[in-house]
Amino acid sequence: DLDIMKISIVLPTIREQCFYTWAEKWKTLLDNSKVIVVEDNPHRTFRVNLPIFEHYSWEEIDADLGDNSWIIPRRTSAIRSFGFYKAYQSGADIIVTLDDDCYPISNNFFKVHLKYLFEDGYSSRWMQHSQSPRVRGFPLTIEKVEVVANMGLWANIPDFDGETQRQLPDYRIKAQKFNFPIPFGYFAPISSMNLAVKRKVVPSLYFLLMGPSHPYDRFDDIWAGIFLKKVCDHLGVYISGGEPFIWHDKASNVEDNIKKEAPGRIINEYLWKDIDKIQLKSKNFKDCYRELADKFPPYDEYWRKQSRAMKIWANLF
Repeated sequence: DLDIMKISIVLPTIREQCFYTWAEKWKTLLDNSKVIVVEDNPHRTFRVNLPIFEHYSWEEIDADLGDNSWIIPRRTSAIRSFGFYKAYQSGADIIVTLDDDCYPISNNFFKVHLKYLFEDGYSSRWMQHSQSPRVRGFPLTIEKVEVVANMGLWANIPDFDGETQRQLPDYRIKAQKFNFPIPFGYFAPISSMNLAVKRKVVPSLYFLLMGPSHPYDRFDDIWAGIFLKKVCDHLGVYISGGEPFIWHDKASNVEDNIKKEAPGRIINEYLWKDIDKIQLKSKNFKDCYRELADKFPPYDEYWRKQSRAMKIWANLF
């Protein structure tokens, strides 16, 4: 019953005013949802008084994970992984992650995510450009498969890389009504600004080691999406994308983004090809993720460390 689904929202933030603005704009939609605020600071620096909010910082991450707390990077949006872990622990059926500058466009935001996760399954071999009504030639009986993750998109300011931001500073997007599955065997950029997943996916949903303490930044969700899509393809389940759209209010700094993305742009050209070559044999998300970490290309010490982090992550569940 979709009406009794337990939904947890994971929100990474570092700015008090951004959080308060976000909470004000979303408050009428939250109902009985739990909001897990992961503040990217050594200690909690502002008060969260509403009972549906849980508030964490580095201090709580270190206390909870102990010697393994290094797998949650700091000074990067990848810190939201800790929120996935806490949402899973709390028994959430669905986990939605948003950025603190993303706001609702309609009151149906969560219902639309649930619609694509539970009601609009796709055939593994048949597609049409829209969900309904049935187009001419589409078979009357098709075998449907499960959708385990749905990525909503963004109205207003798109989620561009730094170079594209620089080239198209005034580019804007309007909210639209479409949604499509990523076909088996294909990859696509997965953004964490508006993403909903089923509970069982979380052992394979880990945002990589990023930020000032590591060689790379701003590829945490992109590379996590490559790994998740690889596991989903093996298990025969779908990731879909399109609606529900959110309103993205402000873009991050162009020059900072270009600088942060520069090291990752090189490996991003071939990482997905090497992941695509890996053969998986396991039967569930946790075991597939551990297997993927074992078979991970050991490019250098960072990637060997990343492999260890992925195994620790999977073993949390």
